[in-house]
Amino acid sequence: MGETIKTEGLSVSYGKKSVLHNISLEFPKNRITSIIGPSGCGKTTLLMALDEMIKEIPDARVTGNIYIDDVNTEALSMEEIRRKVGLVFQKPVPFPFSVYDNLAYAPKYYGNHDKTSLNRIVIEKLQMVGLYDEIKDELKKSALKFSGGQQQRICIARALTAEPEVLLLDEPCSSLDVKSTAIIEETLLRLKEKYTIIIVTHNIAQAKRLSDKVVFLKDGLKIEEGDAKEFFRSPKEEETGEFLRGIYG
Repeated sequence: MGETIKTEGLSVSYGKKSVLHNISLEFPKNRITSIIGPSGCGKTTLLMALDEMIKEIPDARVTGNIYIDDVNTEALSMEEIRRKVGLVFQKPVPFPFSVYDNLAYAPKYYGNHDKTSLNRIVIEKLQMVGLYDEIKDELKKSALKFSGGQQQRICIARALTAEPEVLLLDEPCSSLDVKSTAIIEETLLRLKEKYTIIIVTHNIAQAKRLSDKVVFLKDGLKIEEGDAKEFFRSPKEEETGEFLRGIYG
């Protein structure tokens, strides 16, 4: 199967505060890996490190290595990394213009100004997230005018327009209702056929439904990782079991 992205000895600190400690992980290609753990354990920091966004924070310090397709990210430009790794935030943040222009933004940035090609990309990515049939007559409408669940799918579709290999999602369903959450989950299960997906979630039931692999972090440390079915059926570490039983979180 192999992996698209991996870390070796990754550590992150903000000023004097250490947030991640010596994290070595491999994320299997075309699978969904869920990162779980109590609040403040470093889950979001790990996502931000994977797409190098962490380096835009003034007092952040990153050590260790990240590899994409076995290439150290130190050898890649920020633009190359952003093309390979897409990040979708917890709260949907569509750009304040039309759905069409949201999805055409990245292709235009990378030099594609062909109308026919742009139309194809917009339609294709909206279809991939199951949204095109819902809003095909409203593509010129502001993306801010849609429901939270639709906005989240617009943001996922927009992330896909750069043709990334890896899709990172930080609590993508935390502010959504049950119906919208189910639609997002169905979307992710379809998308893993083409993308490597890494999701941070506080929702253990969601991690069980979606995951092929699970990583458990606590206090900035990797406590346990493994195949999702085995992880939830028989956690190896006492701290993992306590977290899954809701003793702390």
